[in-house]
Formats: sequence, structure tokens, C-alpha cells
Amino acid sequence: MKSNLVLGFITILFSVFFLIKSLQIPEARSSTVVGPAEWPIIILTFMLIMGIAQVIKTILDHKKGAFDVAESSNEEDEELPSVQGKIKEGTGGSHWYILIAIALYTILLPIVGFLVVTPFLFLFMAWLLGMKKRIHLLLTTVGSYVLFIALFIYVLGIPFPRGIGIFRDLSFWIY
Repeated sequence: MKSNLVLGFITILFSVFFLIKSLQIPEARSSTVVGPAEWPIIILTFMLIMGIAQVIKTILDHKKGAFDVAESSNEEDEELPSVQGKIKEGTGGSHWYILIAIALYTILLPIVGFLVVTPFLFLFMAWLLGMKKRIHLLLTTVGSYVLFIALFIYVLGIPFPRGIGIFRDLSFWIY
């Protein structure tokens, strides 16, 4: 419990300090909806809300008796709860696959463009991290892909690399 409270209060103090500093950033002209001064404000506001939520949840859990005396006195021996989305068995060294996939993505992005290469990265990452059902793989890939396009291209006005040749022409049809 103590570690959750400490983490929550440190998060709150950090976000408040830098939120005050980011409010002092002068407004700059920007071609996007969210300019350079708004990004830190948005992120730090979200961080402040999460820190407050952490403190409130910890206090409410303590009042309900979720923490017993033995647990609060010996937090180092505390076992971590099991995670629902487990990494597939036999994927030892999967961090290397992720590194290689991101390196290939970085190399192919300027050539093939965001619209073509990104769904393959999303699909591979979801599969590598343990998603087994094909419908879930497909829905996660398409959903995150559409979310990225809608958020960055249409809401924020930040264009992605278009690629060259036919890939560039294809991207002009989408955005």
C-alpha cells in the first residue's frame, strides 16, 4: 500500500510541476490542431488524473481491508498477480523479433509508406505477443490502424510517410 501511495504522490508532484512549466511555454503558430505547447499539457493532465486515481484507489482499497497487516509490512516478498494476456510459450527471445520487426518497419516506411507497411507490423506484433484467434488478430490490426489514421491524419493533421511510386499514389486516395 505504501508503495502505491508513494508512486501516486510522486506522479502527482511530477505532473503538477511540469504542468506549471508547460503552461509557460509561449504559443507558437502551428499547422496542426494541437501545437507544441499543447502536447505536454495534454500528457501531463492525463498523468495528473492517473496519479490522483492511483491515490484514491489505494485509499479506498485500504479502507475496504484489501491490504492486511502482513502484506503492508513486507511488500518486497509480494507476488505479482498473474497477467491475463500471457506471452506464447516457446517465444524465448521474442524481444529480438520485435527489434527486427521495428528495424524492418523503419527501413520500409519511407519506401512503401505508412498505409501499406503498418498493418503488417500491427499484425505481427499482436501475433507475437500471444493473440491466437484470427478474428481478434484481424480486428486488433484493423482497429488500431484506423485509429492511427483517424487520430494523426484527420484529427491532428500530422501526415505519415507516403512511400514512393504506386504506394504514394495509393496514399493520396486515403489522405
